[in-house]
Formats: sequence, structure tokens, C-alpha cells
Amino acid sequence: MQVTINGNIDEVPSGASVRDVLTARNLPQNAVIVELNGEIIRKEDWDMVLSSDDSIEIVRIVGGG
Repeated sequence: MQVTINGNIDEVPSGASVRDVLTARNLPQNAVIVELNGEIIRKEDWDMVLSSDDSIEIVRIVGGG
């Protein structure tokens, strides 16, 4: 199924969740913010199953000084 991830159309398996997308991309789940279809979602909701044509924005949190 196709979803948009950070502006790029990508293929993900049917039944994939936001957490599955993060895991597949080796992203640290404690250092990202996820927006699904224009709304920031909580970590507790990352197990929701994605639908075709969903749009995900993943922002990595970077610390520095």
C-alpha cells in the first residue's frame, strides 16, 4: 500500500502501523515526533494501522548547545 512519508510516496506492507514504519527506518522512537494526516499523534497511538494514502511526517528531535 502507498503512503506519503515526509513528502515522498512510499510502499509499506498492508496492516503496517506507524511504529512499524519507524522500526523499518531504524528511527529512535524516543527521539521523534510523528504527524499523521496533519495531526501530531501520541506514542500510545503509534500502533494504529495505516490506511492507503495516509500522510506521515516524521521529525527527529536533535539536542545541542
